Amino acid sequence: MSEALPIEAAAGAHAAGAAEPVVGAERERARRLTLRYLLSATAILGVAGIFGVMMRDSQADVGRLPDAWFYALMTAHGLGAFVGWAAFAVMGLSYWVLAQVGFPLRRLGSALAEATWWLMIAGVAGIVVTCVGFRYGGSWVFLYPISFHSAGVWGRWTAFFFSFSVLLVGLSIVTWCLSVLDTVLGPALHAVSKNVFNRLGVAMGFGYAAPKRFATNSRPVPYAVIPLTVIAVDMIIATLPLAILLVEMMIQSLTPSVHVDPLLAKNVLWWFGHPVVYLLLFPAVAVYYLLVPRYAGRQLVAGNVIAVAWAIAVTANVLVWAHHIYIDYPQGSPQAALNVAMQPVTFSLTVVSALSLYSLFFTMYRSRFQWNAAATALFLGLVSWLLSGLSGVVNATIAFDAVIHNTLWIVGHFHQMALLNIGLVIIGATYAWLPELVDKPLYSEAMAKWHVWLTFLLATANSAVWLYQGLLGAPRRFAVLPHEYDGATQAAIPITIALGAAQLLFAWNIVATVRGKGVERAARPAGRAPRRLSDVAAEALIVLLAIGLSVPAGVVGWVVGRYAVTPRTRTVTVSAANQTTAPASTGTLPATTAASGGGDPAAGKGVFTSAGCAGCHTLKAAGSVGTVGPNLDQVQPSRALVIDRVTHGKGAMPSFAGQLSAQQIEDVAAYVVASR
Repeated sequence: MSEALPIEAAAGAHAAGAAEPVVGAERERARRLTLRYLLSATAILGVAGIFGVMMRDSQADVGRLPDAWFYALMTAHGLGAFVGWAAFAVMGLSYWVLAQVGFPLRRLGSALAEATWWLMIAGVAGIVVTCVGFRYGGSWVFLYPISFHSAGVWGRWTAFFFSFSVLLVGLSIVTWCLSVLDTVLGPALHAVSKNVFNRLGVAMGFGYAAPKRFATNSRPVPYAVIPLTVIAVDMIIATLPLAILLVEMMIQSLTPSVHVDPLLAKNVLWWFGHPVVYLLLFPAVAVYYLLVPRYAGRQLVAGNVIAVAWAIAVTANVLVWAHHIYIDYPQGSPQAALNVAMQPVTFSLTVVSALSLYSLFFTMYRSRFQWNAAATALFLGLVSWLLSGLSGVVNATIAFDAVIHNTLWIVGHFHQMALLNIGLVIIGATYAWLPELVDKPLYSEAMAKWHVWLTFLLATANSAVWLYQGLLGAPRRFAVLPHEYDGATQAAIPITIALGAAQLLFAWNIVATVRGKGVERAARPAGRAPRRLSDVAAEALIVLLAIGLSVPAGVVGWVVGRYAVTPRTRTVTVSAANQTTAPASTGTLPATTAASGGGDPAAGKGVFTSAGCAGCHTLKAAGSVGTVGPNLDQVQPSRALVIDRVTHGKGAMPSFAGQLSAQQIEDVAAYVVASR
C-alpha cells in the first residue's frame, strides 16, 4: 500500500475531476447506462411538456379543459417532469460523472443501476396511465387523503395503482442511492481506513476538514463525488418513510377502514418531498463541479471550503421538511414551534448554495472560459440557480410564506428552479457529453446555442409571469383562475408556445447527433468558406431578437389584459339603517347582495366551518385560530366587505362564488358580523 497522504498534501496538484477517467469495459458500461437514462428522460420531457402547454392554454381559455382532465394532466405533468425527466436525467448523468473522475460501477452497483432504470420507467408509465387513462387528479404531491375523495372521478383501483406506481419510483430512487454508495465506497475512493463509516465520511468530503482522521492514499476525493454521496445518504433516509405511507395508501384504497392521521401523513410526505428537490440539485452540482473547471481551464476556486460546507447539507437537508407546512397549524401548537425552528435550519442550507455559486462563478472569472453551447447553458443555469434561490428565501421566511404559499408565486419559483437551473444543467451536460456517449460529433453547435438562449429567456419570462400573478394573489392548483388574472395568463401563452417550440431544436439536435448527421456535415467537401458571425456577435443577435420578440408580446398581453377583463364596477348595498358602498374586483355581486338583509347567522356558522374559513382566520366565536388570513376579531369587517371578499377573493384568499350559493355567502357574512 502506498503511503497515506493528508488531503492538503495532494490537493495542490488536484483539480476537481482531474482524476483519470475509467476506460475499457467499465467505461462502456457507464456509457450505455448514461445514454439510456438520458434519452429516456428526454422522451418523458416531451410528453410532460405537452401536458404543461395544454394546462397553460386551458387556464387562458384557449382550449378549455374540463376540470377533471386539468387536474389529471397537472398530476401527470408534475411527476413526469420532476422525477421522470429532471431526476431521471441527473441520476443517469451521475454515472458518467463518476466514470469521468475514475469511479467505475462495480457488479452490484451496475445491477442496481439497471434495476433503477426499469423501476423508474415502470413507475412513470403507471403514473401516466392512471392519470391520462383513468383521470387520477390528486395532484403531483398526492396529499393524503385526497386519493380517497375523488368525487366519483376515479375509483379505488385507480388510487391503488397510482400509489403503487409512485412506490416504484420511490424504490428506483433507493436503488440508485445504493448503486452510488456501492460505487463511491469502492477501491477508487483511495481511503486508508476499511471502516465503512470512515469511508463514508471520506466520500462526503470530511477529509478536507479532518485530513488525518479521514485520510486517503495518493489523492483526495474529487469534489464531484461529495454531493452525490450526500444525496445518496439523505434520499435513503427520506424515501423509506414515504414508502411505508404509500403501502398504507394502497391498503386503504381496498380497505377504507384502514387510515392514518392526515397531519402525520403530510409530515411524512414532506419529509421526503423536500430532500427530493435536492435529488435534482446535488447531482446537478456534481456536473457543475466537473465541467465548469474543465471549460475554465483551472482548478475549482475555494474547493476545500465548499467541501467542508457539505457537512451542513448532509444533516440540514433532511431536517427542513416542515417549512412546506408553515401555514397548516395554529399558533401555540407543538407543530408551530417546529415550523419556527425550520426557518433558521432552512437558511443554513443557503450557505452551501452560496459557497458553491461563489466558487463556480470565480472559477469562471478571468479564465479562458470556452463559451460553447454546453458552457453557456451551465453559466445560465448558475444565474437561474441564484435567481430561484432568492425567491426560495422568500418562501422559507414564515411571514412571507403566509402570503404567497397558495399562490402562483410558488409555481413560478419551482419552474425557475427545476426547468431553468436543473434543466439547463441537463441541457449543458447533454451537449457536452452526448458526442462522447455516441462517439459522433454534435450535429449543430449553432442550433444548440439558439436552443440554450431561447430556453433561458423564454422560461425566465414564463416564470416571471407566474411570480407576478402570485404577488397579485392568483391561487395555484386552480383549473380556472379568477377572471382578474386572465390578462397575464393570456399574455403568457405566446411565451409558453415559443418555449415549447424551442425544445424542438433540442430534440432535433439530439436525434441528428445520434443518427450521425454531424459526421455527414463534417464530411461535406470544403468549398467556399461560409460567412458567419463571431460567437459573441451571434449571441448578441440572439439576445436582441429575443428582446424584440418580447416587446410586441408584452404589448399584446397588455392590450388583452386591458380590454378583455370584465370592467370594474361599484355595487351599492342599501339597508334600512344605513348605506354602504363596496368595491367589487370584477363584475357585480349576486342579486341578493342588494337586498336589505337576508343573512342568517345561525346558518352562517355552519358555512364558516364547512367552507374551511376556520383554517385561515381567527374568530373567537367559532373557536378558530387560523393565521393565514386576517384576524376577524381584530379587523371586524363590515357585512359588505365580507360578502365582497368571499365572492371575489383577494390576495391569498380565493373566490368562493363557485362553491357557495348567494344565500350561503349572505349567511356567513351575517355570522361574522354578529360574532363581534
